[in-house]
Amino acid sequence: MKWVSKEKGILKLSLAVLMVFSLLSVFALAETIEVWLTGHSNEEMRIIRDLTDELFTPRTGIEVEYTLLSWADNENRFLLAAASGDAPDVGASGALFLPELGLRGALIDLRTFPDFEEVYSRSYPNFYRSLTYQGVVFGIPYTANVTTAFQRTDILQSIGVDEVRTWDELKTILPKLQANNSNFALQWFMTETLYADVNMFMWQRGADDYSKDLTKSGYDDPEAIHAFTDYVELYTKYNIPKDIPVFQAFTTGELAIALSYPYFYMSLLHGAPQIQGKWTMLQAPGYVIDGQLNRTTTGGGNSLGIFNSSKKKQQAWEFIKWITSEEVQLAISNRVMAQIQGAMFLPSNRGAALKLDVDPVVASSWDKALHEATSSVYGLVAPRHRRRYLQMAAQKSILMGVDPETAMREAADEHNSEIARKQKEYDRYIKQLLGK
Repeated sequence: MKWVSKEKGILKLSLAVLMVFSLLSVFALAETIEVWLTGHSNEEMRIIRDLTDELFTPRTGIEVEYTLLSWADNENRFLLAAASGDAPDVGASGALFLPELGLRGALIDLRTFPDFEEVYSRSYPNFYRSLTYQGVVFGIPYTANVTTAFQRTDILQSIGVDEVRTWDELKTILPKLQANNSNFALQWFMTETLYADVNMFMWQRGADDYSKDLTKSGYDDPEAIHAFTDYVELYTKYNIPKDIPVFQAFTTGELAIALSYPYFYMSLLHGAPQIQGKWTMLQAPGYVIDGQLNRTTTGGGNSLGIFNSSKKKQQAWEFIKWITSEEVQLAISNRVMAQIQGAMFLPSNRGAALKLDVDPVVASSWDKALHEATSSVYGLVAPRHRRRYLQMAAQKSILMGVDPETAMREAADEHNSEIARKQKEYDRYIKQLLGK
């Protein structure tokens, strides 16, 4: 009997040694891809790295070397990397920037992967307006954001209102709110990001930044001018604040309604227990046109592209598939909420967004807002220039008293001049991209 036990012991030892050698061989053969992400906190990056080590590398044998970029310098870093040929395998940035890289030949068309459609369908369809040019897709969203409305139900009920659903309803109650030392705030005030507020009004009226064929500005469209005028008059005629500390003002009641991204929900949940039960999160107000309420707001998020210079494109695609999967998106989001007080990682994966560890009513509200949201269409003019036209128009009208239609037509003229220049500059890139 002793020799049997001894033989079993030798067998177990042999299996253990074999497993060790197998693991060592896997790690010896493991490939490494470089991934540059933008705009995360160090705590969020720790969570993403932990999940990569726990779930991605053991399953695929692919290790990931992350680099975190800031919003301030990510575009320059990517442009320099692409020009020098020292780019990462995967890069993440704001959605509108990826097609700019793609048109210059720096990113690949992701439609070349056979399982592209399945990955493409995970996110909200309108997010791809910022990631696509002439049908070529340069990125896949992996985070989401959407403008929503936060309303102080106690203040509104004190003036006989349950919910504000339209801009006309808002204008009707603003004098009552202001008489009670309260008010309404748009999301971006007079900052360089105010284009997102203006776009919201434009989209709700059926206008856009460009004509449908992307050859002309959409700013001089009658509905765009109407929308811009409504936006301006909220400041000049209805006296909403040009700047205010939103969190403080909402908690004190100086703001009864404020537009913000979903992270504001987490901030209120953790940072304002004194108003618990006195506020709610809803979709932003909209226009009723032809009997339909349009509450479209800005939606989108960080997106991932694969650099043309990468020697590991399939491995890079495996990473994108992994981080945009429902399992991983849900894991990132729940860990962020559990481990970083007041933080929020809203998934781009539609299945994950509905299963977040939050009140199901809240998750459903986010999902509905994301479905109805849209992102800026990509045209040839770099976003940093196009946004400046709307910022200048708003400053002229709100701060200097210029007629909104005049300011918007001037913005359209500048936009059209830049579109014409960019069509010449990008002509050879576009022909190469489309095989013409």
